[in-house]
Amino acid sequence: MKESVERSRQSIKRTAIIGVGAVGSTTAYAMLQAGSARELILNDYDRRRAEGEYMDLQHCLPFTQHSALTVRDTDEIENCDLVIVTAGAGQKPGESRLELVKRNAGIFAAFFPLLARNNPNAIFLIITNPVDIMTRVALKLSGLPAQQVIGSGTVLDTARFRTLISLHCRILPRHVHALVIGEHGDSEV
Repeated sequence: MKESVERSRQSIKRTAIIGVGAVGSTTAYAMLQAGSARELILNDYDRRRAEGEYMDLQHCLPFTQHSALTVRDTDEIENCDLVIVTAGAGQKPGESRLELVKRNAGIFAAFFPLLARNNPNAIFLIITNPVDIMTRVALKLSGLPAQQVIGSGTVLDTARFRTLISLHCRILPRHVHALVIGEHGDSEV
């Protein structure tokens, strides 16, 4: 098991994170700490935000196995092994998840086809909400096979659930084995 995890880490040489808001920047930090890619590329519609996150994350590099951290425009992102997409609008108060789909589908349409063309062998991990529908939108816009475009699904919900159980039972979260299944939204179980 440890061997296969190490092999997967070695196969991910170049990763791009599209959208470096709270989720994207936290993902970048976690990946730097874990040594999950040799090169990490940051991208955001607001280039100044990406550059600010880049400056903060630069200070992590002396303590990591990464050799490169860069900020690039969408058209400069190519030949990645993994592309993590967190870009999208946040849900407004009173806005339904389906209304959010319309706004985020428009955002995806602006960059996804080019990103997929420039990274034809990459795995695309979609985290943008509503994640299940946005994964389908990304799949359609990309023209890539389904095994290359995946969503984070209920991973976050599962983590929250395990944490709540651990707090209630006063045990460590890693000792709680429970899953949330279904779509990431109101019908999950």
